[in-house]
Amino acid sequence: MGKTDRLTERQLTVLIFVSLLSPMIRILPTAAVMLGGRASWLSALAALPAAAALTALLRALTKNAPEGLGLADMAILGWGPAAGRAFAALCALWLSLYGGFLARSAAERLLSTVYPNGTTPVFIVTMLAVSILAAAGLTKTLARTAEVLMPILLLVIFVVLASAAPDVSGENLLPVTYRDWKDILYGAIPIFNVTAANVYFLFLRGHVTMAGPGRRRVFPWLGLLLLIAFAVTLFTLGTLGTNLSITMENAFFMVIRNIKVFGVVERVEAVVVAIWIVTDFIFLSAILMIAAEIWKTVTGAKRRSFFVWPCAALSGAAAFLIARDAFAFLKWSDFIVPAVNLTFTVALIPLALALGKLRKKY
Repeated sequence: MGKTDRLTERQLTVLIFVSLLSPMIRILPTAAVMLGGRASWLSALAALPAAAALTALLRALTKNAPEGLGLADMAILGWGPAAGRAFAALCALWLSLYGGFLARSAAERLLSTVYPNGTTPVFIVTMLAVSILAAAGLTKTLARTAEVLMPILLLVIFVVLASAAPDVSGENLLPVTYRDWKDILYGAIPIFNVTAANVYFLFLRGHVTMAGPGRRRVFPWLGLLLLIAFAVTLFTLGTLGTNLSITMENAFFMVIRNIKVFGVVERVEAVVVAIWIVTDFIFLSAILMIAAEIWKTVTGAKRRSFFVWPCAALSGAAAFLIARDAFAFLKWSDFIVPAVNLTFTVALIPLALALGKLRKKY
């Protein structure tokens, strides 16, 4: 990797954190409540052990790999040149399609909440155009952007959640007994699915300057991400109840539309929409960057930026063709994309790393 495009482990961790805020805020609380019902406000806590275990496994599988090797390099070493490149290309193809899903998700969310008179193509094209510019740039630039934005995002999220807290009713949350443990675990599945997406960022490992203490930084950020997931689910479910949380699209947005700050009703749509747009932009840019990085490694090219455009074109095609309308899109959002995502993050990629480890290639 070029010496001019290096970032620290902390910077990569912050990039992951800000990126994963996008799908975490998008799916919650509806996805968790659909599976876990009333008890799903505890599901984020239940997802923590599994998320930590997956992260620890990935750390163990990559800890002895030389600095400068990304996941695509390790797949090629572990599987052999032909099979390794084929596997890496499959991952790049999926990530380009996933990028299209993210762009379409962002467009549908904006249309259903604050811009009902807008058009899906405009939002998709705008999101992809901005993300292309970021993905074609330096890895450290995107990571530093995430670093700058992170304190602002955390402050806004804290203020919004704190302001929504007085409207929470215990009647909507309790009782929860030991008999609800299955529901809690079911509700944890979509939350864990979001955290598992941190696996994709291993493809950027070749740009990271490794440092011993930095290896432990990911766990506090993982805990903070799940704490936010816990708070969003708790406050939404506690305010709206189970039935409304399931039936209302973007239920959390509905909760905070008329929150009170210092006893005064404030309109916070613009602030929340800004959080959506920023996190969607960071995540989509990172996904396009990762897909292009994989193709760079697979082809042996010197520059990643050349591959960003075809990856974005595939993402754009997927965004337009994935579904006819918002209702048809729900099938992809609720079932198909999460299932494929889990297949890559929990099964295929860890197995690929394990094979290289068993063959003592790194």
